[in-house]
Amino acid sequence: MHRCRNGRRAARFLEGGPAWRAVARGLSQFESKEQKEAHVRSMFDRIAPRYDLLNRVIAANMDQRWRRRAAKAARGSGSGPYLDVGAGTGDLTRALQRVAPRARAVGLDLARQMLVMGRRKGLEAVQGSGLALPARDGTFEAITNAFVLRNLADLDAFFREAHRALRVGGRLVSLEISRPPGRIFGPLYRLYFFRVMPRIGRALSGDKGAYDYLADSVARVAEPEVLAEKMRAAGFARVDVQRLMRGAVVLFVAHKEA
Repeated sequence: MHRCRNGRRAARFLEGGPAWRAVARGLSQFESKEQKEAHVRSMFDRIAPRYDLLNRVIAANMDQRWRRRAAKAARGSGSGPYLDVGAGTGDLTRALQRVAPRARAVGLDLARQMLVMGRRKGLEAVQGSGLALPARDGTFEAITNAFVLRNLADLDAFFREAHRALRVGGRLVSLEISRPPGRIFGPLYRLYFFRVMPRIGRALSGDKGAYDYLADSVARVAEPEVLAEKMRAAGFARVDVQRLMRGAVVLFVAHKEA
């Protein structure tokens, strides 16, 4: 009987739909914005020294390709300035510098240790929250973020802040993990992301909680259409949605128009 129950649970996990929510354990849910920001800051401070290695291993280095694509989507005129929110160790900030070498690109992150790692790469970075951008209205040509949206304590507030801080004609470019459909790829992705990836993360980082949290946050992240609608509600006139890797990653390009 025990073996039968395990088999049914495994089947439900691989089917999709509610199976995404079935693996969520409340690890990415908090009682207040302040509590979530404090948790995210502490978690990324802890894993900062091995964060780049973990990204390369877990994403098979494809994360760099996605960041380059996001940087090209954000480039615009190439004059900048650009703000990379949730910059972490600065890979997307550096990609922005490469596509627009004469422009200023600044990384912003809650976690001080992440910024320390980014500054070692020669990047300009400041500590701060995406919910209160330290910039005047209409400052940036583009605001970017990579795999950050599900970690923000208030998405609506962030989208409003991004719209405020962008100049007319500017764009918000967001990369985020999603939940791919499909009878074959979807189940394989779930198996990797919720069973294999947390074990790799724990082994390489020594931090069990961080990678359990990150897997849980993917189970709860809003569908791409919902995120795009939130961007439009914040004032963005047009939102382009590009699905990468069969929908496992989504690139949003939201345009601020007059």
